[in-house]
Amino acid sequence: MSIGSLDGIIISSKAPKSFLTEVIMNGTADVVQKREKTANVVAMLEGSDPLLKGEYLVVGGHYDHLGFGGSGSGSRMPDTNAVHNGADDNASGTAMVMSLANRLAMEKSKMSRGIIFVAFSSEEIGLIGSKYFVDHPPVEMKKIKAMFNFDMVGRFDKEKNSISLSGTGTSSEADSILLTMEHDLPFSVVHAPDGFGPSDHASFYSANIPVFYFNTGVHTDYHTPFDDTEKLDFDAGKQIGDFAANIILAVDNLPKALTFKESGKKEQTGRSGRRLKVTLGIMPDFAGTEKKGLRIDGVTKDGPADKGGMKKGDIITGINGMSVGNIYEYMSRLQKLKHGMTVNVEVIREGKNEVLIIQL
Repeated sequence: MSIGSLDGIIISSKAPKSFLTEVIMNGTADVVQKREKTANVVAMLEGSDPLLKGEYLVVGGHYDHLGFGGSGSGSRMPDTNAVHNGADDNASGTAMVMSLANRLAMEKSKMSRGIIFVAFSSEEIGLIGSKYFVDHPPVEMKKIKAMFNFDMVGRFDKEKNSISLSGTGTSSEADSILLTMEHDLPFSVVHAPDGFGPSDHASFYSANIPVFYFNTGVHTDYHTPFDDTEKLDFDAGKQIGDFAANIILAVDNLPKALTFKESGKKEQTGRSGRRLKVTLGIMPDFAGTEKKGLRIDGVTKDGPADKGGMKKGDIITGINGMSVGNIYEYMSRLQKLKHGMTVNVEVIREGKNEVLIIQL
């Protein structure tokens, strides 16, 4: 009997499957790190104001994804080896950055400050590219006055007819600037104040830089091979790009740079190194009356689940691609998580499958 077969029996029976081998073996194991060289792609557009051109805004998005998926890749289908094109996550954001670079280059005469355009590498394995940029900036960090991040801006939900704009609490002026830009838009804009989040803007927020994070929401194709081009909404993408360009130009031409404000936590993990208990901040259905997964009977206000959009009545069916069929599987999945991690949680809400991204 193979190890794979035993694993399947143990999972299905939820009981040990032990046997004697009558063989004593000695062995050693080691971890061999495989290193690959990667790079951010950076371009700079100079400002035109004699007094302000020494200051800069950063416009960026990550260009990496999950390759062929598989175990340990972050795919929500870890048992499937297939190309994960990542049309929404994050070819859409990369294309948005390139489009904005082209547009703003043609409007250079309207720009007071310079703009640094960045396609970040290695976001999917821990914001490595953006952290490196912040630690090794092409200009002094104190000269960078704001960061605009575009991550998953291609799958516009026409029913909700809205986009999310996070980081609105990281500067004193953001909300008032945005409100003047939101008249007559074909969609609504949901303001989220927190500067920390599961994308590259978090590296800049941690360096006391105001951030703006554009996102059209998570979907059931997130981190699967099904996130492909034919599902993108290019018309909505153009409208979002027009809106973003107007905001960037408005911030670029402010007589005085944005005033940074702390809004939400700034660290991804604790510094003590201790293994801490993780909770989503929910009241699960301990009775197990739901047969499709784990029903949520309550959500703690301002907890990770609440901030991630989870609601009472949602039914959790998976965490990070691993199935959740009952309270015991839910507790087992939690044991593998740590503070600071970003997890994707699959839920059934009013009969529809949805995916939520939750920061622990």
